[in-house]
Parts: sequence; C-alpha cells; structure tokens
Amino acid sequence: MSQRLCFSGAAIVAGDQFDLMDGMSLNVIDGRIVSIGDPIPDAEKINLEFGLLIPMFINAHCHLGDTGAKELGIGIPMEQVVSPPDGLKHQFLSQLTREEHVEQMRHGITEMLSNGIIACADFREQGLDGVFRLKEALKGLPLRVKILGRMNETLALNELMDDAKSLLEYADGLGIRDVASYPSHLMQKLRKEFNEKIFAVHAAENSNTEKNSIKNFGCGQAKRALEWGADILVHLTHTSAEELEEIKSANVYAVSCPRSNSILGDGQPDLKKWLDVGLTFTLGTDNLMISSPDIFREMDFTSRIIRGMNQDPGAVDSMSILKSATLNGAQALKLDADLGSLAIGKLANFIVLKTNSQNLRYSKDRISAIVHRADVHDITSIYIEGEKFK
Repeated sequence: MSQRLCFSGAAIVAGDQFDLMDGMSLNVIDGRIVSIGDPIPDAEKINLEFGLLIPMFINAHCHLGDTGAKELGIGIPMEQVVSPPDGLKHQFLSQLTREEHVEQMRHGITEMLSNGIIACADFREQGLDGVFRLKEALKGLPLRVKILGRMNETLALNELMDDAKSLLEYADGLGIRDVASYPSHLMQKLRKEFNEKIFAVHAAENSNTEKNSIKNFGCGQAKRALEWGADILVHLTHTSAEELEEIKSANVYAVSCPRSNSILGDGQPDLKKWLDVGLTFTLGTDNLMISSPDIFREMDFTSRIIRGMNQDPGAVDSMSILKSATLNGAQALKLDADLGSLAIGKLANFIVLKTNSQNLRYSKDRISAIVHRADVHDITSIYIEGEKFK
C-alpha cells in the first residue's frame, strides 16, 4: 500500500520558480511530491505550523576527505595547505589509518545532512582507494554524492590512462586539482571515451596560476579546460570577462566557494560579472578543513560580497542566491530530476525552518531571510523522501 502524506500549515517555496505559497499542502506519495495545493484524500496529515519549507541544499564542491583536519592550515597560503604531495592536508591524511579516515568522512557526511545538505560533489583524492573509502563512509546514509576521482599526478602518461579508466569504472567522474595537472590531449581522449561522466576542475583559483597560464599558453585556465571538455569549473577567482563569456557559450557550470577563497587569501571572483553574462553558477563550501559545510553561511557571505565589491546594494537578488545553493547545483550535478526544488515529481526532500524562532521572527522578506539571516539553528526538522530525518 502506498504511503500518502500531507504536510500542511507551512509556507512553501514551491516549484522550479521558487514561488512562495501560503495556505497550501505539500502532498507526497511514496516519497515523491504529487501536488501542492489542497490536501489529498486518505493521507496522513502532518502539521508544520509556523514552518517554512525550502528545498534541501546542494553543495556543488567539497572535499570530505579532510574532515578530520578542521582549522589545520588557517593563515597559511593555499599551496602549503592543499597542494600534493607535501601540503599540510596530505601530511595529515598520510598519518591516518583507513578506519580513521572513513570514520572522519562519515562525520562530515552526517554534518552535511544535519545542515540541510542532501547532495554534494566530492573531489576525491587518493585514487581508487579514496573512492572506495568514501563509498564505505556513505553506507546507510542518504547523502547523494557525486564522487569525482583523481589520478596520481606522478604517473607516466600510459599509466595515467589506465589509472583513469580504473577510477571511472567506480567514480561518477573526475575532479581535477588544476588544469595543468594532466596533459590536455589525455583529458580530451578521456572526455571522448567517458562522455557520460562528470569532468570538473579547479581553474584560476589564485592569481599566480592564472598569470602563468596566460604567459605560457596565451589564455586563462578556464579556456584551456573548455578545450578538453570540462563540465564544471570551480572557483574562477581570476577569470577574465571574455573567458566568462566563453564558459556561458559552452553551457558549462561554474562553482563559487567564496568563504574558502577568502580564508586562503586568494581573492574573490566578481560574481556580478558572472551574473551579467548569464552564467549559471552554484555554490560549494570546498575543503571541510577550512570551511564548515554550512550553505546558510555560504549564501549570506556570497550575497554580501557581491553587493559590497560592486558598491551596489541591488547588484544581486536573494532569489538568485537561493537558487545557486539548490536548483542550480542539482542541474550541474545532473540530479535535478529528483532534487533542487520542491516540484511535482521530485523527491520530498526539504528543510523546515521555524519562522517564529528568535532569529526569524519579524522578517519582512522570507527569501531574504533564508539567504541572509537563517542558520542551522532555525531548522526545526528535515524530511528526506517524506520521512523525518531530523
């Protein structure tokens, strides 16, 4: 017999347009949304009075592997923190047993879920074993992870191809550390052979890598990644307006991680330019060792830096920021058939915010309140496929 649920009494951020609907019921059968409106018959009624239902978040870029190294390396340049083989992160990981590492990643996964994140893209270091470790950490937990593996950069060219093929048998794609990590012709060949996989890459993260790319190749890192067919470009902190246009023309997704860029001293992308060229961007929290997996904080910080950098309080609207943390990320990770919005046919995965909490009471703009004021303490409950998770 099908499970029929009727969630009522709350306001709903509904559909792919994120319309605010009051006085309606979110109706769910067997974990999927069937309608938003009048209650369906013969359903179990769940009263969420004073609630605000929003889609669960998508973390479009993270590194779960360094969960156990929180705050390690703060105040130190990026290269010394995360670059292999001798960065602080890699020194830390080399000292862990497999069991310790799996347990730490499992902690990161549960932290994400508790913060309202239902899916993420993980740049998975440590080769095939790293992929297996993350799969083990995920057992029994509902976080949807696109595992993007990484080949060993020290291998010879013929070994790299074999390494990549082994990875892509089990991973959802590749998460490349830097555009310069592997030969372009290798990436082009892999792209052609594994067209259904996701290829994501860090690009133009700091000014030195971008300057060197322009000096040595006559173009920025983003353009080089486009030439071998990347699907997702992460950071683009120093990408030119011209290359942003090319990213838009190629229908490639961009991921911004502003809190990470700031704490590592890499600067900030001019996200107003991203918006001006019509680039669809998403948000990620990056390394758990340097930023909490908290999309509320990421949205708030993003909105404020866009307005502040452009000295224009109207440089971005709150709805665009909310979509960058939900629907846009689901589309980038090819999960939007199930996730990213509270639309008919999608899974009933949602956060319930308590609108009469000390923090949210008296808010005059509910979308702005989600982006700029709400935090994890305002979450009264989380439902995954219609079942209460928290």
